[in-house]
Amino acid sequence: MERYGHFDDKNKEYVIHEHFTPNPWINFLANNDFTAIISQAGGGAAFYREASTGRLNRYNQVHSVPIDRPGYYIYFREENGKVWSPTFEPVRTPLDKWNCRHGLGYSIFEASLDDIDSQVTYFVPRDDNTLLWNIKLTNNRDTQAKLTSFSFVEFNFLLAIRQSQYWHWCRFYTSTTFDEQMNAVTYDYHVYEDQPKIKVFLSSSIKTDGFDCDRNSFIGRKGTLDMPDSVADGQLKNNQLPGGGFPVGALQNDITLEPSETLEFTIALGCENDWAAAGETILKYQDINTVHSELERVKAYWNEYNGVFQADLPDKDMERIINIWNPYNCSISFNRKKSMSAMTTGKEKGGIQSRDTSQDAMSMVSLNTPLAKNILEMIYSFQKDNGEFFGCFDPDIKQPGEMHAVRSDNGVWPVYTTYLYVSETLEYDFLNKEIPYYKAENATVLDHMYRGLKHIGSRRGKNNLPLIIDIDWNDNLYIFKEDGKEESVMLAQQLVYAARLLIEMAEINNNEEIISFCRQLIEEMTTALNSEGVWDGKWYKRYIYSADKPALGSAERQEGKIFLNAQSWAVISGTAPENRAESCMDEAAKNLSTPFGLKLFTPAFTGIPEPSDPLYNNGPGIRENGGVFHHAHTFAILAETFLKRGDTAYKYYRQVLPNVASRERGEDKYINEPYAISSTTIADPDMRAGEGDMSWFSGTVTWMYYVGTQYILGVRPCLKGLLIDPCIPHEWDEYSVRRKYNGVYYNIHFKNPEHVSSGIKSIIVDGQPVAGNILPNKKSGQDVMVEVVLG
Repeated sequence: MERYGHFDDKNKEYVIHEHFTPNPWINFLANNDFTAIISQAGGGAAFYREASTGRLNRYNQVHSVPIDRPGYYIYFREENGKVWSPTFEPVRTPLDKWNCRHGLGYSIFEASLDDIDSQVTYFVPRDDNTLLWNIKLTNNRDTQAKLTSFSFVEFNFLLAIRQSQYWHWCRFYTSTTFDEQMNAVTYDYHVYEDQPKIKVFLSSSIKTDGFDCDRNSFIGRKGTLDMPDSVADGQLKNNQLPGGGFPVGALQNDITLEPSETLEFTIALGCENDWAAAGETILKYQDINTVHSELERVKAYWNEYNGVFQADLPDKDMERIINIWNPYNCSISFNRKKSMSAMTTGKEKGGIQSRDTSQDAMSMVSLNTPLAKNILEMIYSFQKDNGEFFGCFDPDIKQPGEMHAVRSDNGVWPVYTTYLYVSETLEYDFLNKEIPYYKAENATVLDHMYRGLKHIGSRRGKNNLPLIIDIDWNDNLYIFKEDGKEESVMLAQQLVYAARLLIEMAEINNNEEIISFCRQLIEEMTTALNSEGVWDGKWYKRYIYSADKPALGSAERQEGKIFLNAQSWAVISGTAPENRAESCMDEAAKNLSTPFGLKLFTPAFTGIPEPSDPLYNNGPGIRENGGVFHHAHTFAILAETFLKRGDTAYKYYRQVLPNVASRERGEDKYINEPYAISSTTIADPDMRAGEGDMSWFSGTVTWMYYVGTQYILGVRPCLKGLLIDPCIPHEWDEYSVRRKYNGVYYNIHFKNPEHVSSGIKSIIVDGQPVAGNILPNKKSGQDVMVEVVLG
């Protein structure tokens, strides 16, 4: 057993058996509108729509001391005055038995003390804005047991930023009272400038024997969160705060259990737009059978969602992540406008980012196709008629958001995702769907893509490459800006790759104007990218100044000599000639490799722009300053599959698998959850090399799923159907994939008798050999058997 927990693949759970994990190890409980994060200690916050504007309860993350508090707490008090919590925190009374089971859409705490068993299941129903705490108590004693249960949350200002900035003022714009008819504490936040004006409640499904709405009353003068005075005394004081103050929700339930008796009841923390709707939700979850059926709905939803792609692999670490945790993480990351975790606080201003959400939707194309289509259409509707995309926008108010810098790469990402969508659905008519530009005329999806690429290609620098303007994929390049005429090598490469995909889509409609434009663009960019001003002799430069000074990614520089992305995208785009494609990736491996993955660049900056200057960036070896940036690392994985170097691609892939990283580096070194993908790893020269940073939210999440399923395992959609093109480690003998595509389940068994990494010798579909490597399209509802022999 590993130090802090272990995977239970049968139940699709991660089981934590140690209270003090290196970081809070959290889970996301969510539906389309309501989210709750919860740690292994019961810490966390719930929010409606966005963490920044609809936060229900307070949560101090790792940046506050004590960390990971408060949360969704339950205190059990026995007749003899002994107090304990099934989450262990905040009381910390030693328990006879305890574990936390994070599953897909739920978390369960199992605890026992002195022959009283407790099980608390937290989950969010599919259709209601509510976090349910289903509590089950069993008396294993020979005598009657009397307990008092106290459930507790501390309410937050809905607009979370006001909690730290204006608490002294905003606290008196709240009303916290107890509603006897609803059997609930009700919290009304009514600061007139803020939205949404939702109504918040904490309710119990059984009779309430006391309540408190005032934190000062609940905690008391001498009490602490570990042992509030009211809990120690065994009775809540029934104090209310109709005129505001320090609002909390605390409910008391007096419980008597006969020997061998089990009692179940439910606490609900939720919100609705009005009190009538809140009353209906509270009433709904007074029925324990409804609670059970809603939990089964949650489990069924995730089983169906994950069932789109299932693999049986020689590598069980990879299998576990691909089958269970990576697609689950994709859904959470897709909703990045909800970006709050144990590390991230939630943005001050929410919204959807054109670049990031386009990428996050790449995995949703297969996992939740209607959702991906909806977000693509939304992104196109916030494109200007000159082809430029807004950096971010708020779909709720239908307004573009504020962005401090121009993201010059916004236009390439929707092309990649649209290609995947049309390939997944074979819905060619989507290319002709008309969507208006922002406050302008209608245009087809094909024209939206065309105009987006034209916009990027129209602004060029001295080497005929596109201008970076402010930033491209790498936000931190903004700090090197001088006159706005700097060129981005990576963007030129991405532009070529997007143009190649757009040609394929334009050929469906025989759109010669777009085809001709793309071909010319590819030719011009390829020539420019291989000129003396861009090729540095052994690798491609990254960021080229308009002035006569060494480019970032040039051997002439003291720091920032070689960048990973320019090498990876040279291969992905097909702009690197054959003799340069392998060599530039070999140079990347030679210069950028660490035991934990490939650095974004090296050497890290100690001063910017020169070592003698002050440092305006992350510390050396951290994140975008020469750290292992996992998103960029996935581009290198993809490039290696393009080169058909399966062993290298697989090696890179395993390096950032969270379960592998946690085990091989050590949980206390890696620190993050072994079931959630991290954004970066700290690298040398920092002494914390190997430490993971910021799990759950990263472009890495969808790209790991993309390269793992479509390019290593090699089952991916194209515009003609489902294409088979694996690039695996040569030692694999066989593996299997079950892939849902257009309503058909393809059961694909791969055999590798010659121990090669790529190449197809034969494909047999339902007993019949097929030519080529694209599977025939079948009628929806069928199960198709496929045998693939590599060679």
